[in-house]
Amino acid sequence: MGPPPRSPVRPARAPRHRHRRDHRPRRSGRHPPEKQNPRRRTSRTKRTLPRLPPRPRPQRPAGLRVHLQRPLRTRRIHRHRRRPLHDRRRRPAHGLRRGHRPYFPPRDRNHRRHFPPRNQPRRAVTRRRPLRLGRQPRRQQPHRRLRPSRQPLPLRSLVISVSSAPSVLNSPDYASLVEPRLGNTIGRWISFASACRPLGLVALSPDTRVNGDWGCGYNLADTHIVGFSHIHDWQSGGILLMPVTGEVTTDWQSPFSRDTELCKPGYHRVHLDRYGITAELTATVRTGAHRYTFPADLREDAAILIDLASQCGPCAMLDARLVQTNPRTLEGSVINGPTIRKPKTHPVYFVLTLNTDATLEPFDPARVQARLSLDRPAVPVTIKVGVSYTSLEAARANLAAESGDKTFDQLHAEAHADWNTHLSRIAVEGGDATRRARFYTDLYFSLLGRRTVSDAAGTYFDNTGPEPRVRQIPLTPEGRPHHRHFSSDAFWGVQWSLAPLWSLAYPELIDEFCHSLTDMYHNSGYIPRGPAGGADTFVMTSAQSTPFFACAINNGLHRPSDLEETYQALRKNHFPGGLMSKAGYEHTTCKGGGIEDYIALGYIPEDLPPVGMHTHGAAQTIEHAFNDWALAQLATALSHTADATLFTARSRNYRNLFDPSVGFCRPRERDGSWTEPFDPSQKKGWTEANAWTFTYHSAHDVPGLIECFSSREAFVARLEEAFALSEKQKFFAPRDHHNLIPLDFGNEPALATAHLFQLAGRPDRTQFWLRRVIDTIKAGNSPEDTWGGDEDQGIMGAWNVLVSIGLFSATGACESPARYQLTAPLFDRVTITLPAGRTLAITTTGLTPTATNYTESITFNGRALTSLELPHTALFAGGALHFTLASTPSGLTAA
Repeated sequence: MGPPPRSPVRPARAPRHRHRRDHRPRRSGRHPPEKQNPRRRTSRTKRTLPRLPPRPRPQRPAGLRVHLQRPLRTRRIHRHRRRPLHDRRRRPAHGLRRGHRPYFPPRDRNHRRHFPPRNQPRRAVTRRRPLRLGRQPRRQQPHRRLRPSRQPLPLRSLVISVSSAPSVLNSPDYASLVEPRLGNTIGRWISFASACRPLGLVALSPDTRVNGDWGCGYNLADTHIVGFSHIHDWQSGGILLMPVTGEVTTDWQSPFSRDTELCKPGYHRVHLDRYGITAELTATVRTGAHRYTFPADLREDAAILIDLASQCGPCAMLDARLVQTNPRTLEGSVINGPTIRKPKTHPVYFVLTLNTDATLEPFDPARVQARLSLDRPAVPVTIKVGVSYTSLEAARANLAAESGDKTFDQLHAEAHADWNTHLSRIAVEGGDATRRARFYTDLYFSLLGRRTVSDAAGTYFDNTGPEPRVRQIPLTPEGRPHHRHFSSDAFWGVQWSLAPLWSLAYPELIDEFCHSLTDMYHNSGYIPRGPAGGADTFVMTSAQSTPFFACAINNGLHRPSDLEETYQALRKNHFPGGLMSKAGYEHTTCKGGGIEDYIALGYIPEDLPPVGMHTHGAAQTIEHAFNDWALAQLATALSHTADATLFTARSRNYRNLFDPSVGFCRPRERDGSWTEPFDPSQKKGWTEANAWTFTYHSAHDVPGLIECFSSREAFVARLEEAFALSEKQKFFAPRDHHNLIPLDFGNEPALATAHLFQLAGRPDRTQFWLRRVIDTIKAGNSPEDTWGGDEDQGIMGAWNVLVSIGLFSATGACESPARYQLTAPLFDRVTITLPAGRTLAITTTGLTPTATNYTESITFNGRALTSLELPHTALFAGGALHFTLASTPSGLTAA
């Protein structure tokens, strides 16, 4: 039963001999009882007050190291003397002279005091009570009770410094493990952002190149910084600032050293060696914040260059405007020019404020590269920039709502805390330390690339019609926007990455994205597959948003106001005039998608008109088939029986491209003949891949694929051959040469192939090859490490996360209920935080971090599983999933 609970009232002490001065007559009635101090203790009173609650412990802003210089807290025992608070000493039982201060040594570990011999000098007690930080409860000492200090901790004793080291608090600091620069040896405008929030509009970061898409933005191969721009989005960019000293007007780039650079989620610090300036960056969702510390011995005038003329990423900057409204505020706008992927222009509005007076020097409005003079600032210059795609008023409101009067350090702390909140949805323990850090870098990138484009008040820019318009997102009863609007690169490959990950750990994001895409349907008449600049870019091919919606709706994560309308909008994309009619970046016509031939012939021949990009008949046939299957799952769930039958039959059209004589899917001509000559590594017919990859692309129908190969053994043997050949090339091919390797795990089409072994009855080969791929091109957490290819706005990061925790859905989690394949996790424990306080705990026994692990047995909530699958409904309900692992295939992974 345990000991009885302690009483909050201190027990009375036994009578004892009192000091002679305690026998002095006491004046009674000096104060009425109701006015007497209840804390005043005399020899005739007993403490009967309940125990006070503990003092609030000091909380450290996330991401900052706190150095506490705690003063010695004391309490008065005489008018001019103080005694350490913890030294609560009783008076001795023997008499002392008047005015003599007795000495009581501290207690030992047995709670006994040892008195020194008589006449030995008294020692001063200077022991300090240790400061306890974090969530550890105070240690309760049964032999005494501590009186809380009445003196607050002085502010001067709190020193905050930015640090990249892990937190000193007990709460995990996942953001400190992230390496935002990972993969930037390749570089891409949309791939890197450091000073930003999850899915934030503002992506503030240093730029080493600004005149393109591939290789531009922040590139590890470069040694000079051109400036700090605020937008690194799909087909968008702009608002570049650069602090300088002296009379610099052109060629203002500065060298920098990575030895003095600090880059973490929500924060970036670099030192501009040319000017001696330390630049720090942080951000909210829609505002960026800069802090520039100029040299203390500055002998030249300081200035901020505002470049609204140079190309930023893929877009030229047009029609720039800049006005200084007061000594500390500027307002402006710039137009993002058209690109081959985004033929319409769109505006960017901004409001810039400083913490010091500045003067905007004359400039040429036709080429706005303005100079903002600061004289010689004695304190660090803080600049805040509010950004909007709709109006100056919205940019001003975004700035006021998100930054307001907050200091740079406050904004930095909030950004760090925001990232920690999102990253803590999945907590991993054990395993290899470097792999844990890489895990949180991958998770960070899965929340990075796709961007908010709506304002804090819910307005957004609609560019789908003949004339641009500003629209309003519906508001909740509390007056907040019901959801956000987003821009996005392709949904090509989302079914094997973001969709199954967000469906478990971030269900609110998949719901918001579906609402955003549905709003665009109301504006334009179709659900897009890659919105940017307020309109669809028609990036990549087919109806790639269909599996995303099927996953969200069939798993109960998205509940549209009109479900039938949403279904009909998706269905429209699968017929002539919809997305399946359009090839990549085909904006004004509907010829390159080949949907008419797909319906009539059962495949798409290789004589499509040269409109747009990616006009490959064989690849589009197989992609249409997968997306038809996803729509069939939604039709089944909504009881559209005829549609379910139709789209299920169409989802088998990939079989019309399989040639048993060669054992591959291959392109066909309009007359039904095979395209000659045939080489499984040729480019013709395939989108960023080859016949090796697309033969195994149809993960929705593995039994049908096995029938094409005539036997399971032949299916597995050809897939094993593909992996063996790919391993020799390290599972990666350079950009635009994806066809040179059978399976390129640096690109989307191959992401589900390893799990096909498991669906074909060979889970041991799935776990073997997954570990090979991870260790070869997806391990390490330094800036020089990569994903193989470019990260593609969360695709590669999300795939790595799923494989690392042992959960994956080869069918994109589109079924009702969705199926997740189970493989050996890479950590001892994984805890996924689910809605309503639920958790999914994934634990392992027998994990060997440095070797391939095979699943011997699995239990879920204490019950043994007989297969390596679980439905989304079971996982999303929470529970305990335990893996017993072995070094050789056995149990569930035995062949």
